Amino acid sequence: MKKIIYFALLTGSIVLASYRGGAISWLLLYFMLMLPLIALIYVQYVYCRFRIVQQVDRYVDKGVPIPYSLKLANEDWLMMTGIGLNFYTDTVTVTNDTGEADHLFLLPHQHLEMDLSLSCKYRGTYPVGVKSVSITDFFDLFTITYPMMAQIRLTARPRLLTLEQLRSKLSALDPKKNPLPSALLQEQLDYELRKYIQGDSLRTVHWKNSARAGELLVRKQTPQELFELVVIMDCTPFSEEDDLKRMQMEDNVIEAALALLHDACLKKIKARIVWCSDNIQEIMIDNMKSFDIFYNLCAELCFCSRLTLEELWNSYETKAAKSSALWLIGCNISPSLLQKVEKNCEPGKKVTLIDTGTEPL
Repeated sequence: MKKIIYFALLTGSIVLASYRGGAISWLLLYFMLMLPLIALIYVQYVYCRFRIVQQVDRYVDKGVPIPYSLKLANEDWLMMTGIGLNFYTDTVTVTNDTGEADHLFLLPHQHLEMDLSLSCKYRGTYPVGVKSVSITDFFDLFTITYPMMAQIRLTARPRLLTLEQLRSKLSALDPKKNPLPSALLQEQLDYELRKYIQGDSLRTVHWKNSARAGELLVRKQTPQELFELVVIMDCTPFSEEDDLKRMQMEDNVIEAALALLHDACLKKIKARIVWCSDNIQEIMIDNMKSFDIFYNLCAELCFCSRLTLEELWNSYETKAAKSSALWLIGCNISPSLLQKVEKNCEPGKKVTLIDTGTEPL
């Protein structure tokens, strides 16, 4: 609308100067011709004198909304109009309950505070908040977008799913990618079961599995130190060209591993997480303190393994105790690895393969 008004005035001044002449008509025409230059200078001026301060927590949890505050300031004598804020939206969701972030205006020496919230879509370290500032002149002739010179970055830790949530997500995936029933997720982390023998204490009866099996089953009194859960995580770089898709695939692998490890930790089952970066890494997780160490490490865990999941399994398999339960977690599992898991499961050693897929868990 403002552009239409400007061009109408410009056309009128040209007609007036052409047919009427006179100093006033030509002065009006020159003024209308100078307006675009004045508008361009105004846009540059606002950019140089406009001030913005952002505040947000340095460490957050993925998917959890956190406070995010903006402070805008006009420290000059000239009114500023047509200010638009463009946020990072690919990796972050910004919620603005205080009004629009477009077409803001600031009176001379006015300060404006905006309280928003944001939540991270992916784990890792990346810039958030205002990505660029768009400034439009008073006649809407020019809109120039300037990138923020100083970015704010935060580190998002991955989500911590419960085992039940993981089971629910995996059950919705293509069964061909997860050939083992998802119900094994709970059973394998539970105590070993055997048939009820007369004289066994009723306190050892596993009622849920007994109802499922149609006969009484009791928990074996196996010493906990003889059982260990080994989670082998695929950290090879994914070939996805889309960075957001690649980040989601990495998140799926990490969140599935964390769900298993956390559940084992709550049940006081020793767990060992194994992955590869420059070399093979492993952490024993036998209490919440050691779990928290690995959980915080996952925020910036690099997927740069020189070994595939199959190669890592081959390298580590001889180290695993015979009473271990092995879990291989990856994304887009190859058919050859799937066949190998099915053929090479030794009696007494459980090997489970999880394909976390590319969709969010």
